[in-house]
Amino acid sequence: MKRRCLVVTVMSLFLMSSLLCASSDAQAQSKAAKKKYVIGASLVSKDNQWWATAGKFLTQAAEREGVELVLLWAGGNQEKQVKDIEDLIQRKVDGILMGPVQQAGSMVAVDAVAEANIPVVTFGRRSNSKKANAEVFYNEAQFGINQVQQIVKDFPNGANIVYLFGPVGAGYAIQQYEDGFLKELKKYPKLKLLDTYKHENDTTALGMKNAEDALIRFSDVNAFASCNDDMGFGAIRAIEAAGKGGKIKVYGSTAVPIGLQAIYDGKMVFTNLKSTASVAAKSLDLLLKILNGEKVQNVNLIDPVAITKENLLTLKDPGFSGTIDNPGTWQPGKK
Repeated sequence: MKRRCLVVTVMSLFLMSSLLCASSDAQAQSKAAKKKYVIGASLVSKDNQWWATAGKFLTQAAEREGVELVLLWAGGNQEKQVKDIEDLIQRKVDGILMGPVQQAGSMVAVDAVAEANIPVVTFGRRSNSKKANAEVFYNEAQFGINQVQQIVKDFPNGANIVYLFGPVGAGYAIQQYEDGFLKELKKYPKLKLLDTYKHENDTTALGMKNAEDALIRFSDVNAFASCNDDMGFGAIRAIEAAGKGGKIKVYGSTAVPIGLQAIYDGKMVFTNLKSTASVAAKSLDLLLKILNGEKVQNVNLIDPVAITKENLLTLKDPGFSGTIDNPGTWQPGKK
């Protein structure tokens, strides 16, 4: 009888020990699962509407995921971005999201993150570095193709075009122009490219400056096409200042608020939806999966959506209104 009691006691102690260990393991796992990651982000420039909006939605996505976000802006300067990345490495952040300023120049920054053994996801623009854990970018060639196809619809008998290119060295601009716009343009001999203006940035001010010069040099411009809506809006200002409003068509590409309003007002005829919310949320999601030990696809491609006045008020995207989880339609500003 005493022996049986001893066996029962030993078994009870063993069971209690096992339960305590299991409880301890569960608590440890729960604690690990609840780890609050510190994510560093280096984005191109707050002066560019697309990147400013991307930063807003990245912040929104980080709050939704319970992530601490350290957001730094490069001001369109590749050297500053390298220094910002070095700063994030010194802070020992858990992971880094990066919108490369330049396709080639960004290699130093991406490689430095990889050498520090910190996961890095690039988005919005491509980098020539092969060391990023994942890339989230747009089918940039299709953006340029969409522009040409719309110009063909608007000018079936041909047109003289000026292209506003920028920033020099930026992957998105190179791919839109060289891989998309120029290759598609060759299919239509009635479309003539008068000149391409290249600049180190892609702001409204530069778009206006270059468009003003083009209007002085060429008296027969029918259309301006640009790498983004900011430069396209600059072209609108130049056209209006020259007293040619309504006589020259403008084709943007990014669907930022000024571009959408310009389409609604009849000052721009076309843009491409470049969803800032989708690329920001996708990039953070991939980085968190990498940090949690999950395998992800290296190249993640997002296609554009062509926007004209016909579908302007029906498309839904968080960049128009609402949130990442509940997107809405764009609403025109009050005059």
